[in-house]
Amino acid sequence: MFRFGKSYQQLSTDVTFYVLEEASITIEVTEVEYKHIPCPRCRLRAMARVGGTSVRFTREIEMTDFSGTANGLTARRSVFQHLTESRISGWRQGFLSVEATANLKQLDIDYYELVVIGHTRGYAEAVGLKIDKECELCGYVTYYYPKQNLKMPLECWDGSDIFIVDELPGLYIVTEATCNVIEQHHFTGIKLFPIAEWKHPDLRKRLPVRDK
Repeated sequence: MFRFGKSYQQLSTDVTFYVLEEASITIEVTEVEYKHIPCPRCRLRAMARVGGTSVRFTREIEMTDFSGTANGLTARRSVFQHLTESRISGWRQGFLSVEATANLKQLDIDYYELVVIGHTRGYAEAVGLKIDKECELCGYVTYYYPKQNLKMPLECWDGSDIFIVDELPGLYIVTEATCNVIEQHHFTGIKLFPIAEWKHPDLRKRLPVRDK
């Protein structure tokens, strides 16, 4: 099952973006395969996924509609059905091997990997991301992660309803259409922030300073 971006269409200039974050509870990944040819100098070169992922549920609290792992997002079959019916683009359904402890096997464990295939283009240059590390040998670059005032220039958007920013690993951005589907069906396990109001979790944890 594949859902592709809408880059072939004329993109709207009136679009609201949201940051999608999974809940703080993550499920256990028991197996995942990578193809990794590291740079001999920096050892930073990105890894390519090969094959599927295996996860294990141990607590009922982990079994939300969306679940997060250290490797990405997973979701129940019902999530994929509603995304398809609403013509939400920028994702595909991936294979997921699911295990659960004996006390959870009577519950719905019909989960799959949510593979995001929407991407940005030329984002770092457009918003002026500051380079953290750059390898002269392989050319791999990492950037400082913004703490707030996140921007999403329309010229960087490929038209997908769900997409990632390649220069900022782990950041998922969605359109208002995706947000509406999530809210309409009361999907659990994720949080949505209007992009203009998003702050890095580190800032949200800070307590207000009181005058002594």
